[in-house]
Amino acid sequence: MMEETKKAYKDIFKILNKYKDIHVFDIRDLKRESDIHLLEIELRENYGLNIKPNQIRSLDWNKIGEHIYIAKYGSKYSRTISWSTDGRQPEDELLLCIEFPTGAFIFGYGDTFNKEYPTDFFQKFWLELKSFSPDYTDEANKGLYWNIKNAKDIFNSFDEILQKYYKLNQEDYKQRKINKMKEELTKLENS
Repeated sequence: MMEETKKAYKDIFKILNKYKDIHVFDIRDLKRESDIHLLEIELRENYGLNIKPNQIRSLDWNKIGEHIYIAKYGSKYSRTISWSTDGRQPEDELLLCIEFPTGAFIFGYGDTFNKEYPTDFFQKFWLELKSFSPDYTDEANKGLYWNIKNAKDIFNSFDEILQKYYKLNQEDYKQRKINKMKEELTKLENS
């Protein structure tokens, strides 16, 4: 599909450029839109990512879901990994990033000012994501980064993994609550 689409765009732009003095189309805008479409196809065909149509809207930064995005990193994009765990930084790389800046709060229950922070449960989830061998990590900000060439497995598995942990968390939350209530009861009995 990629080669056929490239050829179609080439033919379209050849005609548009031939008649540029009599049409009203913004060729630069159309070219940008076609490049975005080709990137979407490339992510699917060349890198095996199960990208849905129209999820790619930019050539250098695309939010795919609440915790996942695809972006170009390096000095020419003014984009770096905040606290790279090993100090390395990508240079002109297209990366898949999965991040949880609030860490374990993703699995916490409670209201805004009284939300639990289940670090042990989050750590299990985090380690499973890390088992997909990210190219870069930011432990401080809970970010994992894969060069797009290495991103297929984690990208195509992420939603399923996240849902699995949301379900596991329901039971884990009950146990955490039971343990907390037992601790409070013990304190009350001993006071």
